[in-house]
Amino acid sequence: MEAAAAAPPVLVVMGVMGCGKSTVAALLAQGLGAAFYEGDAFHPPANIAKMQAGTPLCDADRWPWLQQLADIH
Repeated sequence: MEAAAAAPPVLVVMGVMGCGKSTVAALLAQGLGAAFYEGDAFHPPANIAKMQAGTPLCDADRWPWLQQLADIH
């Protein structure tokens, strides 16, 4: 009987705005031969508008974003 393939690990690079998260994550993914997903690309338009206006997101704003990220795998 063949063993089931293990899911690849998921690495999350986090930090404050403008600290180089995307650059580091892209280089890390490239070095590991892994997929790279830019987290900001998964925000719904309403969240993007709030962030562009300088309005912090609340927990309710983050749920659709988190669900989109969870749906990747």
